[in-house]
Amino acid sequence: MPYLPHELSYDTEAERVIREKLLLREAQLSQAQRMAGMASWEWYFGDTIVRWSPEMYLFWGYEPNEITVDLDSVAQSTHLDDLPILQGAIGRALQGEDVEMEYRRYDKSGREIFIHTIGRVMRNEAGDPIGVFGIDLNITKRKEHEIHLRQLNEALEQKNRELEQRNAELSAFSYVASHDLQEPLRKIQSFNSLILKTESAALSEQGQDYFRRSMAAAERMRQLIKDLIDYSRVHKTAAEYEQVDLHELLHQIKDDLAEPIREKNATIRTSNFPSVLVNGLMFKQLLQNLISNALNYHKPGIPPSIQLTYKQLEPGIGNTDCVKPTHQLQVADNGIGFDPAFSQRIFGLFQRLHGRDQFGGGTGIGLAICDRIMQVHKGTIFADGKPGEGAVFTVQWPV
Repeated sequence: MPYLPHELSYDTEAERVIREKLLLREAQLSQAQRMAGMASWEWYFGDTIVRWSPEMYLFWGYEPNEITVDLDSVAQSTHLDDLPILQGAIGRALQGEDVEMEYRRYDKSGREIFIHTIGRVMRNEAGDPIGVFGIDLNITKRKEHEIHLRQLNEALEQKNRELEQRNAELSAFSYVASHDLQEPLRKIQSFNSLILKTESAALSEQGQDYFRRSMAAAERMRQLIKDLIDYSRVHKTAAEYEQVDLHELLHQIKDDLAEPIREKNATIRTSNFPSVLVNGLMFKQLLQNLISNALNYHKPGIPPSIQLTYKQLEPGIGNTDCVKPTHQLQVADNGIGFDPAFSQRIFGLFQRLHGRDQFGGGTGIGLAICDRIMQVHKGTIFADGKPGEGAVFTVQWPV
């Protein structure tokens, strides 16, 4: 008996500690649910009432116990299109299955909220299902992001379809340009040549000059069409890379340009070129355009001198702009040069800095093709020059 008060006091103290721990854990759970954007609920079979946790009321914009929630009120606040999802989940729960679903409901203010619900069936000691304990998670932001992403993908697919259509039209144009448009030019050149050959005696000097000019104009048109076709065929998706010996490639280009090199008494010097991974056809066109450009824009009376050099740039070694190993190839000449103010303009389509009467032959497309080729290789091309002091064209692309 003397210990009874002490024992009663001990039990009362133990209960108080337990109650405090339970209250603390409930507060922690409540705070965790709010921070996670979650709330819990319970529904017992045989009853239509759904018991909300205090966080659930706040979740839907209500004060605690402001409304009585049952299956009908839940259904009435559910988006009409998502009612079958809710009804199916209720049916599965009644059969003793756990449920998980995503559906839309409206809060007190009528705002549409996307909910991810996880429900676990509660069972009695005999193992029979007696209800469901569930957690609701607000996934509105995620869904809005998914919807926005889907819209962007749909827009991208539409753009891709339009691009495919334009590519098909471009292919059709290229075919027409390479066949149907050039055929009349060939006939013009052929007939003019025949007239000059067989009827020149009946033509005055001026008449013969007119025919020669007509043939030259037809040749310029043919070259322009060819360059436009070449420009249109340089696509990023068309690049197939291979190991290319730049030294051998330059020999091929010299053979192709043998006539203008001989006529202008040009010299082309090179350093030891390596083998690099590039698109061989594109790179041949790139170098040929740059060398042709140097041959065309030389100083009158001074033979063109062209120097090609190569080196590999390493990050942080004399090149602050280099963040990874980079190929660099330069084509320098002793030609007429250009004003540095035009260093970007010259890579645009049909951009000629000089009249055709001064320096004939060019169509204003060659450097634009070079620029596009470097885009395909994820590289760059830029030019430096001074009037009367020549020009240097630099191409860089990643190793």
